[in-house]
This record gives sequence, C-alpha cells and structure tokens, in this order.
Amino acid sequence: MIVANRDWLEPTTLARTVDATLPLGKVYVPDGSYREMTEWVLPPTLHQQYERARDALSASPAAEEAKPFFRAAGYWRNFKARYPESDEMYSRMLMVSRRLEAATTLPDADPDYLEVARLELYRGQCNCPYWHGAFGGLYLPHLRSAIYRSLILADNALDDAEGRLGPRVSLEVGDFNLDARQEVRLENDALIALVRPALGGHLYELDFRPNAVNMLATLERRPESYHRAIMEKIERQKADEPHENGTSNGQDRVILKQEGLDRLMVYDRSPRKALVDHFYPIEVGLDDLAACRDVEKGDFVTGTYLAKAQRDPRRVAVVMERPGHADGHAIRIKKTIELRPGSSALEVLYELSDLPREACLHFAVELNLAAMAGHAPDRYYLDAQGRNLGMLDSRIELELAEGVSLTDEWLDLSVGLTWSKPGGLWCFPIETVSQSEGGFEGVYQSSAVVPHWHVTADESGRWEVRIRMTLASFKPAEAPLHEHAENLAPV
Repeated sequence: MIVANRDWLEPTTLARTVDATLPLGKVYVPDGSYREMTEWVLPPTLHQQYERARDALSASPAAEEAKPFFRAAGYWRNFKARYPESDEMYSRMLMVSRRLEAATTLPDADPDYLEVARLELYRGQCNCPYWHGAFGGLYLPHLRSAIYRSLILADNALDDAEGRLGPRVSLEVGDFNLDARQEVRLENDALIALVRPALGGHLYELDFRPNAVNMLATLERRPESYHRAIMEKIERQKADEPHENGTSNGQDRVILKQEGLDRLMVYDRSPRKALVDHFYPIEVGLDDLAACRDVEKGDFVTGTYLAKAQRDPRRVAVVMERPGHADGHAIRIKKTIELRPGSSALEVLYELSDLPREACLHFAVELNLAAMAGHAPDRYYLDAQGRNLGMLDSRIELELAEGVSLTDEWLDLSVGLTWSKPGGLWCFPIETVSQSEGGFEGVYQSSAVVPHWHVTADESGRWEVRIRMTLASFKPAEAPLHEHAENLAPV
C-alpha cells in the first residue's frame, strides 16, 4: 500500500518528524486506554453503577454533547489490585527482570544464556494474562501457566549463565510481592517456593523447575459485574420468558455456553493457595466446603504469622508461629516449611500447642493445586495404594487416608501428598464463571485438596502432623536434554 501511494505518501519515523516539524504548541497526554479497558478494571459494584449512569445518559437529550466528557476513569494498574493473582505474576516478572539486570553486570556470565533469559522474560511479559475483560485473559489457566513457564525458564537460564549447577539450597527474605510486607523465598535446584507469613503463612507459589510449572497458579472465585446478567438470563430461562438473543440491558448479548452456570457462581472467602489453616465444626462436610459456606471456627486462615528463617548447608526453613483461637479456645500453631538441596519435596511440620484437654478440634490444611486440566482421563487422583479415584474435577470424600497424588500425564507431572497421621480427605474442583468471545462459560481453575483431622491434645496439650509434598515427572527418566538447547547460539 505504501509503495502504491509513494507519489504522495512519504514514510517517516517519529524522531525525524519531531526534528523536521515545527510544533503548534504544548500538550500533556494523560495515562489512558480504550474505553472498555477503563470500564473492565472497575470493581463490580462501581462497574454496575457506571453502567446505570451510562444508560441514563444515553437516554438523555444531552447524550451526544456529554459523551466526550463521560469516562469510567478506570486505571489499568488497578487490575493488579482487583486480582492478586495478576499482581503475583507481575511481581514475579519483576524479580526475574531485576535478576537479569544484575546478571548482565557479572563479568563471567554466559552471554548466550543471558539472551535466553531475556527472551523468556519478554515472553513472560505478554500482557493478555495480566488482566480480564471480554476475552478471558487472567481467567484462562493456560495463559497464566504460560507466563509462569517463561519466568521459570528465565530463572533456570540465569542459573546456567551464572554457573549455578548441582544440588544447592538457599533462603531469601524480602518484599517479593510489593505489599510492603516481608515474604520468604526458598529455592534449590528443583523447586522455588514463595511464602507469605503476613497472610496466613500461605505458600503462594511453588515452581517445579524441571518442568517449568507453577503448581499454585490458581485463581480465586470472586464476583464480576457480568454475573448479574448471567443470573438474569438464567432466571428468564427458568421462567420461560422469551427474550431475543438473551440480553441484560437491551444492548449486550448474553450467551451461555453451558448449563448450570448459576451453580458455579460461588465466591471464595480466602485465597486459593496452599497451607491454608482451617478449624471447622466437627460435623462439617464436603458440600459445605465446595459451596463456600461460612463454617470457619478459627482465625488462622488469613491471620499474620511471625516468622524466622533458618539456614545451614543441609537445609533451609521458615518457621512461622501464631497465637489465635479455634472454636472458642486460645491455641497456638507453629508451622515449619523445610527444603533440602537436590530435593523435589517440601517438608511441612504443624505443631499445635495450648490445646484444650476437654475438647476435640477439627483441624484442616487446604492445598489448591493448579496448572492441570480438570476433566480429562489422563489427569487423575490416585490414593496411597495407587488406586484411581477419578479425574481432577472429581469430588472425593474419604474417611481415612494417609496421602493422595495428582497426575497430569500431558504435563509429565505428578504431585504426591502424604501426611504422618491418618485423617479424612476432601477433594473438589475450583471452577469459575467468566466471559470470553463466545459467551459465558465455566472454567476449571484448580483442585482443592483438604486433609483434616479430629485433634485431641496429648498430656502436654500438644498435637503435630507432618505433610510432605513431592513433585516429580510422571514419565520414566530419559537421557537428559538441555532445556534451552534450541535457543542457544550455535558454536
């Protein structure tokens, strides 16, 4: 097109134009985006208020005159406030970026591996998974997993660039998620684990480095402004009311891609991460948890834990403690997360103390595992004896168990969980309702695995349990192939 019109059209660059053109005046361009983006970033309640104001303005005689001045005033960075999962990806990306910047100043750093790390970092900055509008975005698990895959590969390449090879282990403390509080990073040659003592002592990222998978790339179920339109459409369908194309406001199409979306619209009361500490009524059941009923009897779920780091050449650990209340009793939890060189397992020790002698408490540890598909025959649970318990979107309730594993053959990944004291086990899928180009749909996000115990104190008022989380490749080991071989410059 340019060549065909070259008799009157001259290609140029911005810099050349600035140099060759006299300015007409001064202008300051504010932060901005296209209109829909400034709407999508609004919290649901504000978004609905904005829509009502927009519709009222559209019906006004002054609509055309007022339209240039009517803005939602949303700011893109608030996606990171609305969705902590977006903020976690963004913060993780910054960690890699800063590490790469520091590595480029090292005289002995391998330039080929630095270039691999830079390429993977750029891939990890692809914007689509960091926000949510009309096209899925953050709600699509494979997009989040792709971001983490690139960031983990970048970390691996930086290890190679710096010559960090073989079994090793380290622990670092810092504000890794930019919330003005301290987090803890435990790392060895197989795993990277990020822990936030200030929010329940949760494990919020767990990277299996050989497969470049973050097992905690989860997503919390939360209200969205368009959920109201979905419920209105379902209510009309149940009432058998005719409504052309199913619309919520006379303009927007409401297309439901599957039945039963109203049953999926439940909202989480706490983050869907790992090592989330619960106390429940004795009689609570799987249906109560899956429906997010308010059955919590403790204040440990998002409470602040005091933490201290332990380091020596054979192991690193973060030890977290918190006094709190469980079913009306004042108790204390001590939670220790340990990592050793060369190990692909996290060891977690729970020590409960100051327990009441006269009462039985119902203690549970919630672990949400992601990065896998839910409804597929090659993604499944196995019990401790190797028996298949169903696909990863199954509901499972066992009265007595000592462990469970989750396998994704396509990802070549298996996660084994064992605990030292037999207890009950609940497993259930976490599914969200979100919009995409084709309409509204349910999306499998993760599997919640919840071992639980009826706790009675020993003579000293104590009780403890050890939980081991082991990540491994599903397939038999093959001859090693270098992860980045195809990206390296030929010699």
